[in-house]
Amino acid sequence: MKPKAEKKRQQIIDAARNCIAQFGYDRTTLDDIGLKMSLNKSSLYYYFKNKEEIYTEVVYQEADRVIEELQSEISNLENAEERIQFYMKKRLVYYRRILSLHKLSAESLRQIQPGFHDLYDNILKREIEFIHTQLKEMISNIDDKTLKNVAALIISSADGIKHDEIIYNKQDTYEEPDYARIEQETRLLIKLILLGLNCINTNKPEHASVLLAH
Repeated sequence: MKPKAEKKRQQIIDAARNCIAQFGYDRTTLDDIGLKMSLNKSSLYYYFKNKEEIYTEVVYQEADRVIEELQSEISNLENAEERIQFYMKKRLVYYRRILSLHKLSAESLRQIQPGFHDLYDNILKREIEFIHTQLKEMISNIDDKTLKNVAALIISSADGIKHDEIIYNKQDTYEEPDYARIEQETRLLIKLILLGLNCINTNKPEHASVLLAH
């Protein structure tokens, strides 16, 4: 895309961010976004396929910024396990803020979630690498590939707990998700994983790759 078109695309994303903050995702229309840009709806289709694609970009850019800020913030914590726990807790706080600020229903979240996969691939890689770095600081006798797999497991398992409560359990209701339960279960999950790693690291480090292969 040419620089001029890329600039216009970013302006549309910024306009959408303002509309969603004002009206919420469900009530924001392409006409609303176009009105802020003095563009008609058909002109928006030159830059984006639909509202879902615009919203994906809005959230992606916000997430990218938050991850940088968060990883910088927790670098001051001395303990690697504490950094992992703090990061995963703040990650959930950010997710909750997005759903609340954008007034995003569980049904809308289910509809747009498939579109997040490609754009979030880069962010997930960064998150996994961050957790991986913390694990390497804690664990010295387990191979690097295994630790990277564990880092991915921590992220995917935490997301599973979160999505089970927010997307699937609340699909027919507007009831507030139980974020305290999500945080508690995620913290327990991480504690168990790290406890297991430490035990293997101390006693039978050669068993780590075998266990994760099953």
